[in-house]
Amino acid sequence: MGENGCNVFPTAKVCKFCAGERLDDVVALLKRKGYEVSVEGCLGLCAKYDCGNINVIAGGKEISAPDIEELGAHLGATGMG
Repeated sequence: MGENGCNVFPTAKVCKFCAGERLDDVVALLKRKGYEVSVEGCLGLCAKYDCGNINVIAGGKEISAPDIEELGAHLGATGMG
């Protein structure tokens, strides 16, 4: 069940290029945090944030993190998970 007992889950989009070898770990983390995840091509975030970061749009918010641990911390700060 999603928020308020409905079957709607917050969504997250992952840039497969930015996630690179970490893609499976990023998707798993987002799913554990309660997001419905889609893997996309370029989200355009690499032009805005540091090269090599993990870039996602989760719950409508842009998140850019240098590693999986910081991504988890950002996701915790969004009120999910």
